Amino acid sequence: MELDARRILEGTALEADICIVGAGPAGITLAREFIGHKADVLILESGGLEPEEHIQQLNEGTVMGDPYAGLRQTRYRRVGGTVSLWNTPVGNELGAKYVPLDPWDFEGWGEFADSRWPFDYSHLEPFYRRAQALCGLGPFAYAGSDWSDGERPCLALEGEHLTTRVYQFGVGHLFTQSYPRELRRSDNVYLCHHATVCALETQDGVRRVVGAKLVGPSGRRFRVAAAIFVLATGAIENARLLLLSGGEGLDALGNRHGWVGRCFMEHPRDYALTLIPRSPELFSKAVFYDAHPARDGTIVGGRLALHERAIRTARLPNASITLLPRLKMRTSPDGMVDRFLARLHQFAGRQPRTGYGWSRIRDVSRPFDAFQLLVNLEQQPNPENRVLLAQERDSLDIPKVEVHWRWREEEQAGLERFRSVLASSLEATGLGQVEVRTGLRPDPNAHHHAGTTRMHGDPRCGVVDADSRVHGTDNLYVTGASVFSTSGFANPTLTIVALALRLADHLKRRI
Repeated sequence: MELDARRILEGTALEADICIVGAGPAGITLAREFIGHKADVLILESGGLEPEEHIQQLNEGTVMGDPYAGLRQTRYRRVGGTVSLWNTPVGNELGAKYVPLDPWDFEGWGEFADSRWPFDYSHLEPFYRRAQALCGLGPFAYAGSDWSDGERPCLALEGEHLTTRVYQFGVGHLFTQSYPRELRRSDNVYLCHHATVCALETQDGVRRVVGAKLVGPSGRRFRVAAAIFVLATGAIENARLLLLSGGEGLDALGNRHGWVGRCFMEHPRDYALTLIPRSPELFSKAVFYDAHPARDGTIVGGRLALHERAIRTARLPNASITLLPRLKMRTSPDGMVDRFLARLHQFAGRQPRTGYGWSRIRDVSRPFDAFQLLVNLEQQPNPENRVLLAQERDSLDIPKVEVHWRWREEEQAGLERFRSVLASSLEATGLGQVEVRTGLRPDPNAHHHAGTTRMHGDPRCGVVDADSRVHGTDNLYVTGASVFSTSGFANPTLTIVALALRLADHLKRRI
């Protein structure tokens, strides 16, 4: 069923068995699992059913440290959440890349010994398989050999370092249209939009959450009472709501040991490497690495990766390498993609292949002279990268957010090692020569916020336990990328959905 907070009267009290705050992929997935269940579920969303720019001002905040796009530009308040900002072409629609975390991502690494997850990859794999179907993807298979064929083979990569894996591509309308429609038709799940939670109410100290304070766009205030509360508002807002609730500083919800807001992570993107092919034939041999429909209709795109052994031996960050053809008309890395897309249509209409990007061109060797290597990186969970409350308040009189974020020298050193290993490994394959722009710092703006309510079995090392319950509370849970102990390089949505499915199973058992 549907509720519009713009029509809810001042002082109204709503009740539910489960209250979910946030209607992005995490919240929608969780709520959808309860359709037809005996529990009454209320899911709250600050935005509306359609894009509304004026409400995005509530996302404004301050970033301290290294240059960053900002908090308004990297988030979106709407049913479907930041899916509204997805910009990857998938057929005739917009969507995103999907890929699971790697098994070693769950084991932690680097100087932060407590970055390990409280469970391993094999534990999450059944939920990944369920998430595949929910996200509209194909089989749970991400090795290049699972998808290559005679028409689009993988490159022959000699040596022990490099391998081919894939992204799968999914459309965004599932989370902005299809699944919200299911929730609105449900008899026991209530989707309430234009409702912004400004704090949680507690009793028994901070052990039990008894209510959520809400405000609508007009300033009308009301309240929700529930037996169980789940925060699913993203890594920035999840931390913000905990810091706004229970008390100040270490007295805030889940913050007894000072972890709320810490270990904020992004997925920096590196453009420092260029592959100059030994032969123009490489462009036609590499068409597997463009997005294309596989034989079963699943849209996949090849990517390069380093084997686990190479990563561990050289103490490298996990990463994924995408091959982006560079036009013969040279341009800077920052402008390369835009220039490429602007000219692609000049070639794509000439007897296209069955690809969605550069591989649609019949003679792919003509317009290009090199491959720009786009490297998607993981970032270490550094406690000094964090979310705090600012002194300034927004239009609803709620303290804004202040994010402290830096790409640190030890991370740059790891990136330089990665570039060296990747360059030497590629050249060893005989595919061509790699040019490296040393010292170039990566672009941090993947818009993949993670890690501010990290999961750990020990409350001294994290905010939520292995069940996603906030340490020290009885009935407050958090889901989404904010609970990631590490984030790998992977686009987070598949893992977000898998964790939401896992939490749904847990809550069903509890109820």
